[in-house]
Amino acid sequence: MTNTQPRPESMSASQLSSQDFLLAAKQAEIHSLKQLELSCGLVTHVTALIHELQRERGLSNIYLVSRGSRGGDTRAHQLGLSTFAVDAFREALGSLELNSMTSAATLLNRIAVVLHRLDSLDALRQQVNAREIAAANNTDEYNQLIADLLALIFEAADISGDPQITQALVAMFNFLQGKEYAGQERAWGVIGFSAGEFSKNIIDRLNGLQYAQQRCLDIFSDVASTDALHCWESQTNDSSYSELARMRQMIRRYEPGEQLPTTMAEIWYELTTHRIDAMQRCEQRLAQELLTLCEAKIDAAEMDLQQHHRQLATLSDTVPLSSLGDEDDNADTTLSIGPGVNVRVARSIFDLVQHQAERLRELNDALGQARQTLEERKLIDKAKGILIKSRNITEEQAYRQLREAAMSNNKRMVDVAANVISVAEMLDG
Repeated sequence: MTNTQPRPESMSASQLSSQDFLLAAKQAEIHSLKQLELSCGLVTHVTALIHELQRERGLSNIYLVSRGSRGGDTRAHQLGLSTFAVDAFREALGSLELNSMTSAATLLNRIAVVLHRLDSLDALRQQVNAREIAAANNTDEYNQLIADLLALIFEAADISGDPQITQALVAMFNFLQGKEYAGQERAWGVIGFSAGEFSKNIIDRLNGLQYAQQRCLDIFSDVASTDALHCWESQTNDSSYSELARMRQMIRRYEPGEQLPTTMAEIWYELTTHRIDAMQRCEQRLAQELLTLCEAKIDAAEMDLQQHHRQLATLSDTVPLSSLGDEDDNADTTLSIGPGVNVRVARSIFDLVQHQAERLRELNDALGQARQTLEERKLIDKAKGILIKSRNITEEQAYRQLREAAMSNNKRMVDVAANVISVAEMLDG
């Protein structure tokens, strides 16, 4: 890994030149990009783990609701796949250079939380094996673990200093969040069909999850690359989607007391799984796109560094020092040129510095735009936390209240969230 060159012991602070800091800035950029590349590599393992846990959650619910009569063998096979994904994730953590991640405290804390929950996964599985946990509680446990994993992707986007990588991470986060809502829809639908009936609470949950999916996919569509968007659109042209739509409509029209064939649980699981597997294929495309982007950014930065070295070497080797007063008429009047300094050299270095400064300004502007979606997510999460605490409700209920308020008032959810936060701060003040 490229690091900033240490200052020679014999070199005092007064001897350090603009060239030294120019090169150090580029080396720092490369170091930051390589750290970001490691984080993005971890993200690919996170997405794979989430996918396996989502499948495990749905199959565990079939097993629980059927009192162990269905889904046992399939679930046992899935546990092996999930365990493999957990091991791969843990191994990927070993590639992180913890001592160098000085600006990633929140990300590291999220990783600690995830590892703690993964340590409890075997105990949850044993509860499912013994049917000592209700399907709804089982779903909530998996939901929380997956939510913590998704938060890793969110934090990776938040610490990214490159606008294009940030945008790619934002696209991936929203797509994966939409996929998770699809996974929760699968899990709750399995509970209803396996029981042969749907409670009003489950129907409301399913309707809310469908809305949340669409919201995430809309944000994804706004920020995703053309190739990523085309990947998803191509996956939706499938007859199974119309079959899934019919089953969704069946749930909406369900009347209390109506008995449904419990075998429909497997049909529902297969249809929703088909859609989620299609999303995974796009998810893999997003992950590869992200890694390719990281590699391209690092290559470009390293080429820039080499170019800076060549330009500075050429200037020092081929251009003789000016004599006193050897300033041409075209010298940049904004430069303060001291005696004995070659004007051409000074101006060339100044141009390099100016170019890099302008590039950094443009990156910061683009980064601000890319992070807008992240900031909106933070506001919504903060508002949900306020509602959960003040009204003693679940996270899902808090989200539903924000969504319904936004729809009824024809406002964006982030605007409703900002209002909730403002009112809470006013009352606290």
